[in-house]
Amino acid sequence: MIKGLFCHYLPIYKDIDGNYCSTTLTNDLFSRYFCVVDELYVATRVYPINKTYSEAHQELINLKNVNIIEFPNLSNLKGFFLELPKARKKIQQIAKNMDLIFIRGGVIALLGVTAARKLHKPYLIECAGCAWDEYWNYSFSGKIIAPYMEYRAKKDTKNASHVIYVTEKWLQNRYPTNGKHTNASNVILNAIDDNALTKRLEKITTFDHKNIHIGTTGGVGNKAKGQQFVIEAISKLSQKYNITYELVGSGDNTYLLNMAKKFNVEDKVVFKGQLTHEEVLEWLDSLDFYIQPSMQEGLPRALIEAMSRACPAIGSTTAGIPELLEPQYIFKRGKVKDLIRVMNYSFDNELREIVERNFLKSKEYQIDNLNKRRTALYKDYLMFIKGE
Repeated sequence: MIKGLFCHYLPIYKDIDGNYCSTTLTNDLFSRYFCVVDELYVATRVYPINKTYSEAHQELINLKNVNIIEFPNLSNLKGFFLELPKARKKIQQIAKNMDLIFIRGGVIALLGVTAARKLHKPYLIECAGCAWDEYWNYSFSGKIIAPYMEYRAKKDTKNASHVIYVTEKWLQNRYPTNGKHTNASNVILNAIDDNALTKRLEKITTFDHKNIHIGTTGGVGNKAKGQQFVIEAISKLSQKYNITYELVGSGDNTYLLNMAKKFNVEDKVVFKGQLTHEEVLEWLDSLDFYIQPSMQEGLPRALIEAMSRACPAIGSTTAGIPELLEPQYIFKRGKVKDLIRVMNYSFDNELREIVERNFLKSKEYQIDNLNKRRTALYKDYLMFIKGE
């Protein structure tokens, strides 16, 4: 029996009935590893919630051979000084009995690499984002540890036996490896519905260039997602356009709410909260434009999903975003004036060409296409471990 260890730091939630759930670490994601493992052990943060998973708009994790290994928050002072040493020992004990080690990102991923090295076990890294951007743009304490996390990301990726990058070029240039590698986005798109394009083409025939409905998906408590720049931009565009900005995602929205009040657009900013995947697709269909203003990303799944609904989209220069969009729809990250320039161009432009282009581009990220490359590297990793 082949056992695999998946190390990540994104949270999984445990609902009021004891069920594990998430919107990112899902059955669909975990199932991809069963082409090479019989059992998968998932080491990540676990937070309790006082609701059922359905009430929290989370997806149930119930695959038979997925075992969740719970870790506390290791990023606060208590976690760093009291829990981290115990977590390091725990990961090493688990890793001893694992055949394959998959490293995704964050503190637990670092512990996984450290354990693999001590045990002289090769590991596979899934390079999904820029470590520097992730920490530098998050908080003051993040700025302190960003240099170390960037150093580790470069070192760990270079020495990995196998690496999967979510971008086509950007992350490969920033974090080169001596191991075998391929590229495959983390987006999970099943067969894309051609009706989405038909409906969008109908929708844009009635597009009101003055009353515009835009949106962003991302944690509303994470400043690195960049929603604050859009809020400022819609304030400065208020004389020309009537813009409603909807934000989908969980977290503490206090900062963004204060930004909306500061720029006198609190009546234009709507917090939708966490939505299920199906609800997100319906919401994307209602938008006139999707905006990805991130300061930190790899290759944003939310943007690709928006494109799969033939949604006109605007994005920042962060990481792999320019690999997805045409240059005229890209703005310099964190630069509100440049965002305003791109919004003006986009809102006043003919939309048919960009709608069709985005929809066609998204098809490159259908799950079958990505799984072929991903599965081939997973199998090569297994053969390497077996010495074949």
